[in-house]
Amino acid sequence: MVSTLTLAAVGSVPILVVFLLMVGPRWSAARAMGVGWVLATVLGLGIWSMEPTWWAAAAIYGGLQAFEIIHIVFGAILLMNYLEGSGAIATIRWHFAQISGDRRIQVLLIGLGFMTVIEGAAGFGTPGALAAPLLIGLGFPPLAAAVFGLFFNALQPPFGAAGTPVIGGTGAVIGDTLPEDVSQGVFLGDISGWTAVFTGITFVFWGLFGIFLLTYWFGNEDERTLSGAFAATLPVAPFALLLSVLAGATQLLVAWVFGPELPNIAAGFVVMGVGIALARRGILMPEEAWTFPDRESWTDTWRGGLGLDEIAGDIPEKRMPVSLAWTPYLLVALVLLVTRWPGLGFDEALMAYSIGISSILGTELGFAIEYLYLPGTMPFIPIAILTGLLHTMDTGEMARAWRESVSQTIPAAITLIVAVSLTQVMIQSATNPVGRIGMMDAMSIVLASSAGVALPAVAPWIGALGSFVTGSNTSSNILFSVLQHDAAAEVGISRTIVVALQNVGGGIGNMVSVLNIVAICGVVGLTGREGDMLRKTLVPTVIVTVFVGLLGLLFAFVLAPGVF
Repeated sequence: MVSTLTLAAVGSVPILVVFLLMVGPRWSAARAMGVGWVLATVLGLGIWSMEPTWWAAAAIYGGLQAFEIIHIVFGAILLMNYLEGSGAIATIRWHFAQISGDRRIQVLLIGLGFMTVIEGAAGFGTPGALAAPLLIGLGFPPLAAAVFGLFFNALQPPFGAAGTPVIGGTGAVIGDTLPEDVSQGVFLGDISGWTAVFTGITFVFWGLFGIFLLTYWFGNEDERTLSGAFAATLPVAPFALLLSVLAGATQLLVAWVFGPELPNIAAGFVVMGVGIALARRGILMPEEAWTFPDRESWTDTWRGGLGLDEIAGDIPEKRMPVSLAWTPYLLVALVLLVTRWPGLGFDEALMAYSIGISSILGTELGFAIEYLYLPGTMPFIPIAILTGLLHTMDTGEMARAWRESVSQTIPAAITLIVAVSLTQVMIQSATNPVGRIGMMDAMSIVLASSAGVALPAVAPWIGALGSFVTGSNTSSNILFSVLQHDAAAEVGISRTIVVALQNVGGGIGNMVSVLNIVAICGVVGLTGREGDMLRKTLVPTVIVTVFVGLLGLLFAFVLAPGVF
């Protein structure tokens, strides 16, 4: 009889190899996941003696589930490319430059507002890729622009683009592990709500923490001390706290009422609306505007080795009325709100249409997709097309948006298909003729016995590890949601809270993801300086992961011990 510990050690090999290949030789996620998939297949057919038909059905089932996520990704990217091509993004960037010259105010509006909207509408690394060049254009050192392009994109990814990490990540793998009397839809709704509890509480200090780090790392010589940074942060504290509380409270309220699709878009618009109104009226504004030291004093680390002429950055021009530039985002929020509002009936009407396969290769595994209810179908793709008409794009610009969206989606699609298929092979290995517990089951039992009652404190670290390896909150949830769920069941604590902590940790891990750091460094001309970035983002990553883990312990054992 093979021990559970041995099965867990063997079953962890595919995930461990993926991690080592991505961190060591820095293989692409698709390539590393492919190796992991092969290893999972060998182990499933060999050690677990899965029947070939069942193994094939599990692999196909995972690949089909990935198409739901791919559809959302494509729609989000398509909308973003329409906005780039029409000049809407350039106008939005120009708008921020007119609001305030105080760098602290600018980074709060962009980090808590603009980036939150972009995460909710596009996700998948888009917020940092758009915000970092914008910050450089406003006068930020390249290193600061890159660091805070990642820092402020830590609490939004758990909801991603229209709820993708919850719906397409956790939802793609969790269904078969839930008890029969627990609806997957209800469970995912609860995951959304509890995710917002942790992100909402953390948001309260996030803006203030960001300003402290901004002044501590990039202020003048006197400000690059704890007391100096505190003094430079204090004048903007009321504004930072107000926007942070608004972001967290809005995210929390919307997540509990409407689910995971809308929290980011709603929170971002509330923050920007209130923040811009206050800034223009001078309410809660510091008496003196804060900025960086003279550019001539910027260190090589701040510049990333670039010359001052290379980072001067021109402020983008206004290409259209600001209201028109924001209209597509407002329409996305409106359509999501109407189609997800409880009681209106639109959600049931859209979910009534589905296509699928009742039995894959003659097995009990079946797949169905509610194609009209997917955010890619409603609203991303229709509003992208409408954007072309509203912004009077010519056919060449619109065709370019479609071509670029397809080429950008293909790499993500390959990675997602392999990742979900890999995870399903590991999950479905539990069905075998030799009576061995599955790979995921074995790992969850060992994780539960090792972490014990400390599992809520450990869970966000596992989620962060998944994002560190894959660069994606969604992929992290695909890899580890079932593991976390089953481990919580073994320990006898709330599965909902632990899986929500996994989701939150997946967002936090984006700050230190090798893939994200490499990508954003490439955008701002810091290639080769990734180590400087990691040394900065590692600090808030550790602090916030510990904080969220402590919150998890508090809720799991004191404030909400009876949650499923």
